[in-house]
Amino acid sequence: MPITAATNNNEPEIIIGAGERKFIDALKNFTDLRDPRGKRHSLGFLITAFIFATLVGRSHVSGIQRYIANKIDWLRDVTGIEDATPISRAHLPRMLADLDWLALSCVISDCFGERIVQLIEKEWIGADGKVMRGTLKSGEKQAVIHAVSHDSRIDVAQARQVGDKASEITVMRDFLKETGLDKHKISLDAHHCNPETMAQIEQAGGQYLIQIKENQPILLEQCRVLGGQKSLADTIDHDYGHGYITTRQARLFNLQELDLDDRWQHSGLRSLVVMVRETYGFASGKTTRETAYYLSNFMGSHKVRTVEALATAIRGHWGVESNNWQLDVTFNEDHVKTKDGNQAQIMGKLRCFAMNLLRWSSKKGSQNFQATIEKFTDCPDTLVSVLRQVNFL
Repeated sequence: MPITAATNNNEPEIIIGAGERKFIDALKNFTDLRDPRGKRHSLGFLITAFIFATLVGRSHVSGIQRYIANKIDWLRDVTGIEDATPISRAHLPRMLADLDWLALSCVISDCFGERIVQLIEKEWIGADGKVMRGTLKSGEKQAVIHAVSHDSRIDVAQARQVGDKASEITVMRDFLKETGLDKHKISLDAHHCNPETMAQIEQAGGQYLIQIKENQPILLEQCRVLGGQKSLADTIDHDYGHGYITTRQARLFNLQELDLDDRWQHSGLRSLVVMVRETYGFASGKTTRETAYYLSNFMGSHKVRTVEALATAIRGHWGVESNNWQLDVTFNEDHVKTKDGNQAQIMGKLRCFAMNLLRWSSKKGSQNFQATIEKFTDCPDTLVSVLRQVNFL
């Protein structure tokens, strides 16, 4: 049974399925809503060629179009799409803008859904929105909400968002509900620290971990006071790298001891984790200290294991931020200009898919993306080998 998610215009969106077959074969059944009169280019070939171009470092539409034109004979050979023809620079953005988000989600789900479901069932998932900064129409900010597994960094699901940052709250709630992610372990940033979102996850039977900041001033002050008392358990770890030593101490408290406002009564608040980070820089000789507060509806019978698990999840939420950083730095997402919102979101979804393919091809789940892209550029046969390995070809 596939899991669905609603988009911002309430269209059902199939995100997670259970089948697995070669992606290029599944593209043969890709839904093409275009008028058949005058069609010259296959949408399946467009999607395949876009992934190839992305994995050799092309990000802008012009660069992608030139790659397809320059490599057309080679692309025909490795994809088996012998009637593929080069796409013009003028036509490529129109084709991308006309791609159907739902159909693209379905075909990815059909091929990779089973492994995604397995990740969701065993890992924490961090969810956050990312604005497509290259969209040119003012007042129509396009964004994609990403749900990323903490350990493997796989982008397990996405949803579309249109509007300012405030609209992310309701889109996120719909996204979590329709994908069924609210039944699992979800980490969110402080923007989503509100009773309705937390109650939704609690009532669905899931676990949440959400940072609390000044957007909830009364509850934050209660947490600060509670954090000054004796903890139920604590854990500490140290990191060394890039000329810094970082010490993290996590302390666990029982939120049920607080006299919470009525609006929090259905949120299932049980645990407060106070995370104190001290960072010493060898070059500067200075130490910085910061304290952050995290709320959860999880409280296990073994308090030390509880604080260890939540502290690990707090660090793991960085994975979604890391993915966003990779999209900007390695795949140049923020600098790609688009006139059409759907085009921007489709390109964002395909970049996420390309990044997933890289992660699936790595035994450790992470790698030097830039080095891999350069290797693919220099050794095209390596790219083909990797795409066969991950069931793309």
